[in-house]
Amino acid sequence: MGKYAPVIKTAECGSMTRAAHVLGYTQPSLGYIINNIENDLGVKLFYRDQRGVTLTETGSDLLKLMRKIEAMEDELQEAARVSQWELLRVGIFAGVSAQWMPEILEVFSKTYPKVVVKLETEKNPLAGELALREHRLDCCFHGTKCPPGMELIPLYKDPYYLVVSKHSPLALRGKTAVLDLAEHQSLIPTNECAEQDSVAHPVYEAFAKADHLAFQPQENQMAVALVERGLGISVLPGLALRDCLPGRQVQLLPLKEGYVREIGLLCPRETERSPLANAFLRMTQEQVELWKQEHDTPLL
Repeated sequence: MGKYAPVIKTAECGSMTRAAHVLGYTQPSLGYIINNIENDLGVKLFYRDQRGVTLTETGSDLLKLMRKIEAMEDELQEAARVSQWELLRVGIFAGVSAQWMPEILEVFSKTYPKVVVKLETEKNPLAGELALREHRLDCCFHGTKCPPGMELIPLYKDPYYLVVSKHSPLALRGKTAVLDLAEHQSLIPTNECAEQDSVAHPVYEAFAKADHLAFQPQENQMAVALVERGLGISVLPGLALRDCLPGRQVQLLPLKEGYVREIGLLCPRETERSPLANAFLRMTQEQVELWKQEHDTPLL
């Protein structure tokens, strides 16, 4: 499926809801794609109302060209089919890249020395999902629910922790309900917890409602550094914290809420995956299991 297939199918269905069902998207995902295409082209393709969607005059004209482009894209994909086996495109995010990827790539490259593995850092889960649907990735590491029409291979259950300064009175606590702190403390949010699909998003919402967000969402390393300075508290997953903790004067506390993100490898269904992607999946499962045996020690 090429770039403009969502526009073509939406025009055919006359409804984003029906088109999303046919394509295997969620409706927000389909709307996000179409908005991006409209922004890229600088034109409005659809009128939207309660009855559904209809093409604008410009959209109707462009639809003809989009059908031609899709046909040419299919020809191009077929012509490039053989060479695609020499490239594997994998989506990653912070924590996974440092903790797991070196070992995975070392083993994979020994078995497939002629294959180039291209790592793409995804800003959020939705970006990874869309890249898979648009065939810009072969698989990607994923920390939220499995989108429709895809398969999520489970790898690791990653608990979240409350991060406070070692000089804070909170550092003397044991297991803590972070939501109870929303009225009294300031939260330094991370980019990940600010995402709506994040397991820890309820924390962000609670502190935002109390008007106790200390900063805009930060990268994990910066969030921990700000906590160390006593500028607020934060909530981060254990895998990410393993790279952030050395040398930092911070204290981790277990959460009563028990937030855990389930990290897996998101990929097309088995019948749609390449043999190379299946090999990478198998090696990833094996290497993550070895990592858990050797390195998955408690952070507290």
